[in-house]
Amino acid sequence: MKSGTFQKAASGVMAEILHFSRKLTGRYVESINKMLFVRNCGVNVSQTEGNEKNPGKVNPLFPFVDGNCTIIPRDGHGTPNLTVVTAYWNLGTFQKGSNGNLHFSTNTYFQWASVFQYLVNPLVVYTDSKEFKVLMETLRSDHVQNTKIFLTNRTEYWPFQLTDKIQSVFDQPGYPKYSPNTIKPEYSAAQHAKYAVIAESVRKQIFNTSFYAWLDVGYFRDIVDRKEYFKLNIPPGFDSKRISFNQVSNQPMSMEPFTIFRDNIVWVGGGFFVASGDVILQFDQLYHKAVLHYLDLKLMNSDQQVLYSMYSVRGRETLKPEVELQLFIPTGDGNVWFYLGYLCRKEVIVLKS
Repeated sequence: MKSGTFQKAASGVMAEILHFSRKLTGRYVESINKMLFVRNCGVNVSQTEGNEKNPGKVNPLFPFVDGNCTIIPRDGHGTPNLTVVTAYWNLGTFQKGSNGNLHFSTNTYFQWASVFQYLVNPLVVYTDSKEFKVLMETLRSDHVQNTKIFLTNRTEYWPFQLTDKIQSVFDQPGYPKYSPNTIKPEYSAAQHAKYAVIAESVRKQIFNTSFYAWLDVGYFRDIVDRKEYFKLNIPPGFDSKRISFNQVSNQPMSMEPFTIFRDNIVWVGGGFFVASGDVILQFDQLYHKAVLHYLDLKLMNSDQQVLYSMYSVRGRETLKPEVELQLFIPTGDGNVWFYLGYLCRKEVIVLKS
Protein backbone atom coordinates (compact mmCIF):
# COMPACT_ATOMS: atom_id res chain seq x y z
CA MET A 1 0.00 0.00 0.00
CA LYS A 2 1.32 3.41 -0.93
CA SER A 3 2.15 5.82 1.86
CA GLY A 4 -0.59 8.28 0.94
CA THR A 5 -3.22 5.55 0.72
CA PHE A 6 -2.19 4.14 4.11
CA GLN A 7 -2.35 7.58 5.76
CA LYS A 8 -5.77 8.18 4.28
CA ALA A 9 -7.02 4.81 5.56
CA ALA A 10 -5.55 5.44 9.00
CA SER A 11 -7.17 8.86 9.13
CA GLY A 12 -10.49 7.25 8.30
CA VAL A 13 -10.16 4.76 11.13
CA MET A 14 -9.27 7.49 13.62
CA ALA A 15 -12.20 9.59 12.42
CA GLU A 16 -14.56 6.68 13.07
CA ILE A 17 -13.09 6.16 16.54
CA LEU A 18 -13.46 9.83 17.45
CA HIS A 19 -16.97 9.92 15.99
CA PHE A 20 -17.93 6.92 18.12
CA SER A 21 -16.30 8.56 21.12
CA ARG A 22 -18.19 11.81 20.74
CA LYS A 23 -21.48 10.01 20.12
CA LEU A 24 -21.02 7.77 23.14
CA THR A 25 -19.77 10.61 25.32
CA GLY A 26 -22.72 12.81 24.38
CA ARG A 27 -25.21 10.06 25.11
CA TYR A 28 -23.84 8.77 28.37
CA VAL A 29 -21.75 11.60 29.77
CA GLU A 30 -24.19 12.42 32.57
CA SER A 31 -24.49 8.78 33.65
CA ILE A 32 -20.75 8.22 33.39
CA ASN A 33 -19.92 11.29 35.42
CA LYS A 34 -22.17 10.04 38.20
CA MET A 35 -21.17 6.39 38.09
CA LEU A 36 -17.45 6.18 37.39
CA PHE A 37 -14.69 6.40 39.95
CA VAL A 38 -12.44 7.72 37.21
CA ARG A 39 -13.90 8.72 33.88
CA ASN A 40 -11.16 7.08 31.85
CA CYS A 41 -11.72 3.72 33.55
CA GLY A 42 -14.78 3.02 31.43
CA VAL A 43 -16.46 1.01 34.18
CA ASN A 44 -18.17 1.37 37.50
CA VAL A 45 -17.28 -0.93 40.36
CA SER A 46 -19.91 -0.70 43.07
CA GLN A 47 -19.34 -0.62 46.79
CA THR A 48 -18.47 -4.01 48.24
CA GLU A 49 -20.36 -5.02 51.35
CA GLY A 50 -18.73 -7.00 54.13
CA ASN A 51 -15.24 -8.40 53.72
CA GLU A 52 -12.90 -6.18 51.71
CA LYS A 53 -12.01 -8.97 49.24
CA ASN A 54 -15.54 -10.04 48.40
CA PRO A 55 -16.64 -9.39 44.83
CA GLY A 56 -19.19 -6.58 44.73
CA LYS A 57 -22.20 -6.19 42.51
CA VAL A 58 -21.22 -4.49 39.28
CA ASN A 59 -23.51 -1.96 37.70
CA PRO A 60 -23.99 -2.04 33.91
CA LEU A 61 -20.79 -1.19 32.09
CA PHE A 62 -20.55 1.84 29.85
CA PRO A 63 -17.75 1.35 27.30
CA PHE A 64 -15.96 4.65 27.07
CA VAL A 65 -13.28 5.85 24.66
CA ASP A 66 -12.29 9.46 25.07
CA GLY A 67 -10.91 11.74 22.39
CA ASN A 68 -7.40 11.40 23.81
CA CYS A 69 -7.34 7.59 23.80
CA THR A 70 -3.78 6.26 23.69
CA ILE A 71 -2.82 4.05 20.75
CA ILE A 72 -0.02 1.54 21.37
CA PRO A 73 1.59 -0.47 18.56
CA ARG A 74 1.74 -4.24 18.90
CA ASP A 75 5.57 -4.22 19.01
CA GLY A 76 5.44 -2.74 22.51
CA HIS A 77 6.87 0.70 21.73
CA GLY A 78 5.10 3.35 23.77
CA THR A 79 4.30 1.06 26.71
CA PRO A 80 4.28 2.77 30.11
CA ASN A 81 7.42 3.42 32.15
CA LEU A 82 5.88 1.29 34.92
CA THR A 83 6.55 -2.38 35.59
CA VAL A 84 3.68 -4.29 37.16
CA VAL A 85 4.55 -7.12 39.54
CA THR A 86 2.19 -9.83 40.76
CA ALA A 87 2.38 -13.27 42.34
CA TYR A 88 0.31 -16.38 42.87
CA TRP A 89 1.27 -18.88 45.58
CA ASN A 90 -0.74 -22.07 45.66
CA LEU A 91 -2.26 -22.13 49.15
CA GLY A 92 -5.06 -24.51 48.23
CA THR A 93 -8.65 -23.63 49.05
CA PHE A 94 -9.29 -21.49 52.12
CA GLN A 95 -12.14 -19.67 53.78
CA LYS A 96 -12.26 -15.92 53.30
CA GLY A 97 -14.07 -13.89 55.92
CA SER A 98 -15.89 -14.95 59.04
CA ASN A 99 -19.31 -16.02 57.74
CA GLY A 100 -18.03 -19.27 56.22
CA ASN A 101 -19.82 -18.76 52.91
CA LEU A 102 -16.85 -17.58 50.86
CA HIS A 103 -13.91 -19.74 49.84
CA PHE A 104 -11.04 -18.89 47.51
CA SER A 105 -9.56 -21.71 45.44
CA THR A 106 -7.03 -22.15 42.65
CA ASN A 107 -9.88 -21.77 40.16
CA THR A 108 -10.86 -18.46 41.76
CA TYR A 109 -7.44 -16.95 41.13
CA PHE A 110 -7.15 -18.51 37.68
CA GLN A 111 -10.39 -16.82 36.65
CA TRP A 112 -9.31 -13.46 38.05
CA ALA A 113 -5.95 -13.71 36.29
CA SER A 114 -7.61 -13.39 32.87
CA VAL A 115 -7.36 -9.58 33.09
CA PHE A 116 -3.59 -9.83 32.62
CA GLN A 117 -4.18 -10.76 29.00
CA TYR A 118 -5.12 -7.13 28.36
CA LEU A 119 -2.47 -5.36 30.43
CA VAL A 120 0.09 -3.64 28.17
CA ASN A 121 2.59 -2.73 30.89
CA PRO A 122 5.73 -4.78 31.40
CA LEU A 123 4.71 -7.59 33.75
CA VAL A 124 6.73 -9.73 36.18
CA VAL A 125 5.02 -12.78 37.66
CA TYR A 126 6.17 -14.96 40.55
CA THR A 127 4.56 -18.33 41.27
CA ASP A 128 5.17 -21.78 42.69
CA SER A 129 2.44 -23.29 40.52
CA LYS A 130 3.31 -24.88 37.15
CA GLU A 131 -0.34 -24.61 36.16
CA PHE A 132 -0.41 -20.88 36.88
CA LYS A 133 2.82 -20.40 34.92
CA VAL A 134 1.28 -22.13 31.90
CA LEU A 135 -1.87 -20.05 32.26
CA MET A 136 0.07 -16.79 32.36
CA GLU A 137 2.19 -17.83 29.38
CA THR A 138 -1.02 -18.37 27.44
CA LEU A 139 -2.63 -15.13 28.59
CA ARG A 140 0.53 -13.14 27.79
CA SER A 141 1.22 -14.76 24.41
CA ASP A 142 0.68 -11.40 22.70
CA HIS A 143 3.00 -9.65 25.20
CA VAL A 144 5.96 -12.02 25.27
CA GLN A 145 8.43 -9.19 24.79
CA ASN A 146 7.39 -7.50 28.03
CA THR A 147 6.54 -10.46 30.26
CA LYS A 148 8.78 -12.38 32.66
CA ILE A 149 7.46 -15.33 34.65
CA PHE A 150 9.41 -16.92 37.50
CA LEU A 151 8.50 -20.44 38.60
CA THR A 152 10.13 -20.59 41.98
CA ASN A 153 10.13 -22.20 45.40
CA ARG A 154 8.35 -19.74 47.66
CA THR A 155 10.63 -20.54 50.61
CA GLU A 156 13.37 -18.64 48.76
CA TYR A 157 11.68 -15.46 50.01
CA TRP A 158 12.03 -14.36 53.61
CA PRO A 159 8.30 -14.21 54.50
CA PHE A 160 7.81 -17.92 53.80
CA GLN A 161 10.80 -18.69 56.01
CA LEU A 162 8.83 -17.23 58.92
CA THR A 163 5.73 -19.44 58.77
CA ASP A 164 6.66 -21.35 61.93
CA LYS A 165 7.06 -18.11 63.88
CA ILE A 166 3.80 -16.80 62.46
CA GLN A 167 2.05 -20.03 63.45
CA SER A 168 3.38 -19.70 66.99
CA VAL A 169 1.74 -16.26 67.23
CA PHE A 170 -1.58 -17.63 65.97
CA ASP A 171 -1.37 -20.56 68.42
CA GLN A 172 -1.33 -18.29 71.46
CA PRO A 173 -4.34 -18.93 73.71
CA GLY A 174 -7.03 -16.38 72.98
CA TYR A 175 -5.37 -14.96 69.84
CA PRO A 176 -8.29 -13.76 67.65
CA LYS A 177 -9.18 -15.85 64.60
CA TYR A 178 -9.80 -14.02 61.33
CA SER A 179 -9.89 -16.33 58.35
CA PRO A 180 -7.43 -16.64 56.73
CA ASN A 181 -5.38 -13.70 58.14
CA THR A 182 -4.69 -15.17 61.57
CA ILE A 183 -5.41 -18.83 60.84
CA LYS A 184 -3.29 -19.77 57.84
CA PRO A 185 0.36 -18.68 58.31
CA GLU A 186 1.12 -19.21 54.62
CA TYR A 187 -1.54 -16.65 53.75
CA SER A 188 0.02 -14.09 56.08
CA ALA A 189 3.43 -14.86 54.55
CA ALA A 190 2.02 -14.44 51.03
CA GLN A 191 0.84 -10.93 51.94
CA HIS A 192 4.31 -10.01 53.20
CA ALA A 193 5.96 -11.61 50.15
CA LYS A 194 4.65 -8.98 47.76
CA TYR A 195 7.23 -6.53 49.14
CA ALA A 196 10.05 -9.08 48.78
CA VAL A 197 9.29 -10.01 45.16
CA ILE A 198 8.69 -6.46 43.94
CA ALA A 199 12.04 -5.48 45.46
CA GLU A 200 13.65 -8.41 43.67
CA SER A 201 12.13 -7.20 40.40
CA VAL A 202 13.71 -3.80 40.97
CA ARG A 203 17.11 -5.34 41.69
CA LYS A 204 16.95 -7.54 38.58
CA GLN A 205 16.01 -4.53 36.40
CA ILE A 206 14.20 -6.86 34.03
CA PHE A 207 12.50 -4.10 32.06
CA ASN A 208 14.50 -1.15 33.33
CA THR A 209 11.52 1.09 34.11
CA SER A 210 11.58 3.98 36.56
CA PHE A 211 8.41 2.99 38.42
CA TYR A 212 6.91 -0.20 39.82
CA ALA A 213 3.45 -1.23 40.91
CA TRP A 214 2.24 -4.21 42.87
CA LEU A 215 -1.08 -5.60 41.59
CA ASP A 216 -2.93 -8.42 43.34
CA VAL A 217 -4.06 -11.16 40.95
CA GLY A 218 -7.67 -10.50 41.93
CA TYR A 219 -7.55 -6.71 42.08
CA PHE A 220 -9.62 -6.18 38.91
CA ARG A 221 -11.92 -9.12 39.64
CA ASP A 222 -15.04 -7.08 38.98
CA ILE A 223 -14.17 -6.52 35.32
CA VAL A 224 -12.82 -9.92 34.24
CA ASP A 225 -15.37 -9.93 31.43
CA ARG A 226 -14.20 -6.57 30.09
CA LYS A 227 -11.91 -7.57 27.25
CA GLU A 228 -10.27 -4.21 26.56
CA TYR A 229 -6.55 -3.44 26.59
CA PHE A 230 -5.46 -1.15 29.38
CA LYS A 231 -2.36 0.35 30.90
CA LEU A 232 -1.49 1.38 34.43
CA ASN A 233 0.10 4.80 34.92
CA ILE A 234 1.51 6.49 37.98
CA PRO A 235 -1.36 8.34 39.69
CA PRO A 236 -1.95 12.08 39.27
CA GLY A 237 0.04 14.14 41.76
CA PHE A 238 2.40 11.22 42.36
CA ASP A 239 5.26 11.92 44.79
CA SER A 240 8.32 9.96 43.62
CA LYS A 241 9.88 10.16 47.09
CA ARG A 242 6.98 8.25 48.67
CA ILE A 243 5.13 4.99 48.14
CA SER A 244 1.51 5.42 47.07
CA PHE A 245 -1.25 3.49 48.80
CA ASN A 246 -5.04 3.55 48.83
CA GLN A 247 -6.56 4.68 52.13
CA VAL A 248 -9.63 2.58 52.89
CA SER A 249 -10.65 3.98 56.26
CA ASN A 250 -9.86 6.96 58.44
CA GLN A 251 -8.12 5.62 61.54
CA PRO A 252 -6.42 7.35 64.49
CA MET A 253 -2.65 7.10 64.47
CA SER A 254 -2.77 6.80 68.25
CA MET A 255 -4.08 3.24 67.92
CA GLU A 256 -1.77 0.71 69.57
CA PRO A 257 -0.28 -2.04 67.36
CA PHE A 258 -1.59 -4.63 69.85
CA THR A 259 -5.13 -3.52 69.03
CA ILE A 260 -4.50 -3.13 65.29
CA PHE A 261 -3.28 -6.71 64.91
CA ARG A 262 -5.71 -8.37 67.28
CA ASP A 263 -8.79 -6.45 66.11
CA ASN A 264 -7.90 -6.82 62.42
CA ILE A 265 -8.07 -3.06 61.80
CA VAL A 266 -7.23 -1.71 58.34
CA TRP A 267 -6.05 1.78 57.39
CA VAL A 268 -4.64 1.32 53.87
CA GLY A 269 -5.23 -1.45 51.33
CA GLY A 270 -2.36 -3.64 50.18
CA GLY A 271 -3.81 -4.82 46.86
CA PHE A 272 -2.13 -2.11 44.77
CA PHE A 273 0.71 0.29 45.44
CA VAL A 274 3.12 2.33 43.32
CA ALA A 275 6.61 3.75 43.85
CA SER A 276 9.91 4.44 42.16
CA GLY A 277 12.46 1.64 42.14
CA ASP A 278 14.66 3.30 44.75
CA VAL A 279 11.73 3.79 47.12
CA ILE A 280 10.64 0.16 46.66
CA LEU A 281 14.09 -1.03 47.77
CA GLN A 282 14.06 1.25 50.82
CA PHE A 283 10.56 0.24 51.76
CA ASP A 284 11.29 -3.49 51.48
CA GLN A 285 14.02 -3.17 54.11
CA LEU A 286 11.75 -1.16 56.39
CA TYR A 287 8.87 -3.58 55.97
CA HIS A 288 11.06 -6.63 56.66
CA LYS A 289 12.29 -4.95 59.84
CA ALA A 290 8.71 -4.23 60.88
CA VAL A 291 7.52 -7.81 60.39
CA LEU A 292 10.36 -9.16 62.52
CA HIS A 293 9.66 -6.53 65.18
CA TYR A 294 5.98 -7.42 65.49
CA LEU A 295 6.72 -11.14 65.49
CA ASP A 296 8.99 -10.52 68.47
CA LEU A 297 6.01 -8.86 70.15
CA LYS A 298 3.91 -11.96 69.35
CA LEU A 299 1.73 -10.00 66.94
CA MET A 300 0.94 -10.87 63.32
CA ASN A 301 -1.82 -10.59 60.74
CA SER A 302 -1.79 -9.49 57.08
CA ASP A 303 0.38 -6.78 55.54
CA GLN A 304 -2.41 -4.27 56.07
CA GLN A 305 -2.10 -4.48 59.85
CA VAL A 306 1.70 -4.25 59.55
CA LEU A 307 1.38 -1.09 57.45
CA TYR A 308 -1.00 0.60 59.88
CA SER A 309 1.15 -0.33 62.88
CA MET A 310 4.35 0.91 61.19
CA TYR A 311 2.95 4.41 60.81
CA SER A 312 1.06 4.60 64.09
CA VAL A 313 2.53 6.85 66.76
CA ARG A 314 3.98 3.83 68.55
CA GLY A 315 5.30 2.36 65.31
CA ARG A 316 7.03 5.57 64.34
CA GLU A 317 8.70 5.77 67.74
CA THR A 318 10.06 2.25 67.40
CA LEU A 319 10.75 1.78 63.69
CA LYS A 320 11.50 5.38 62.66
CA PRO A 321 10.37 4.90 59.04
CA GLU A 322 12.41 6.83 56.49
CA VAL A 323 9.92 6.18 53.72
CA GLU A 324 6.58 7.95 53.94
CA LEU A 325 3.28 6.88 52.40
CA GLN A 326 1.38 8.98 49.89
CA LEU A 327 -2.27 8.34 50.62
CA PHE A 328 -4.94 8.44 47.93
CA ILE A 329 -8.34 8.97 49.52
CA PRO A 330 -11.30 7.54 47.58
CA THR A 331 -13.95 9.82 46.16
CA GLY A 332 -17.22 8.92 44.48
CA ASP A 333 -19.43 5.90 45.03
CA GLY A 334 -17.05 3.10 43.97
CA ASN A 335 -15.42 0.38 46.03
CA VAL A 336 -12.92 2.12 48.31
CA TRP A 337 -10.65 -0.93 48.29
CA PHE A 338 -9.90 -0.58 44.57
CA TYR A 339 -9.84 3.19 44.15
CA LEU A 340 -6.15 3.71 43.44
CA GLY A 341 -5.89 0.95 40.85
CA TYR A 342 -8.81 2.34 38.87
CA LEU A 343 -7.37 5.82 39.20
CA CYS A 344 -4.23 4.56 37.46
CA ARG A 345 -6.05 2.40 34.89
CA LYS A 346 -6.64 3.72 31.37
CA GLU A 347 -7.96 1.77 28.42
CA VAL A 348 -5.92 1.86 25.24
CA ILE A 349 -6.06 0.71 21.66
CA VAL A 350 -3.38 -1.79 20.64
CA LEU A 351 -2.70 -1.83 16.92
CA LYS A 352 -2.66 -5.30 15.38
CA SER A 353 0.48 -6.25 13.49
